[in-house]
Amino acid sequence: MESDGLFQPAMERNYLSTLFYGIVVLKVAFINRTNKFYLRIYLLRAYFSYEFKLFLTIINPNTMKKSIFYFVLGVLTVSTIAFVNKEKAPVKESDFASSFSQLLTHAKAYTLEVAEAMPEEHYTFKSSDSVRSFGEQMAHIGMSNTFILNTFIKGEKMDYNPFSAKKMEQELGASKAEVIKLLNSSFDDIIATLDGMDAESLESTFVFFFDPSNPEFTKEQGFGFIRDHITHHRAQAIVSLRMKVPNKKAPGYRAF
Repeated sequence: MESDGLFQPAMERNYLSTLFYGIVVLKVAFINRTNKFYLRIYLLRAYFSYEFKLFLTIINPNTMKKSIFYFVLGVLTVSTIAFVNKEKAPVKESDFASSFSQLLTHAKAYTLEVAEAMPEEHYTFKSSDSVRSFGEQMAHIGMSNTFILNTFIKGEKMDYNPFSAKKMEQELGASKAEVIKLLNSSFDDIIATLDGMDAESLESTFVFFFDPSNPEFTKEQGFGFIRDHITHHRAQAIVSLRMKVPNKKAPGYRAF
């Protein structure tokens, strides 16, 4: 059925409003493309709002179908563009990673200074029978760095046997060269891993299965545990260093 002159202005307004409304929808949808849930709700509301508007203002059914067809086509197009752009959105960098990486770099330098200061013949010295020797403290730092990083940060499955670990600490701890080699490699691995992580990956969590309650922590917190553990055992090693080499000044504290 052809429309007469009475319906022509309404039809022209319909096409113009379709174009204008479509531009507004596309612009708002593009702005909110990073939130998929909000984007879907917005497009759904926009569609039904426009369809109701057509129902009230357009009498000619052919015009209504044509307008809705163009609108739906536009919605499908912007949905595809929005989701593709979401996938290509830049990865959010982490301020924690850059700042904490510097702290670990300083911790590495300080720990190596302590390891270098003790003569190799005293690496087996213990300040007390109930504690690790100097070399064992240093080896424990390097071995634990690797274990915590691989198990909790990287999520790799590693077999842990406390008796085997203790034996390895004793063997490595008797050699100054092996201890320094282990410390260098473990610190480098930690720092390289942290530098390669973004904010989202640092916010992901792991379960600390050594605790029966299985507490959950973020990987950002995991790096904090590593540094705290290093500080704890390095301090014990410094006690042995000062006891065994009293005339040699031990490396002073360094915050950076």
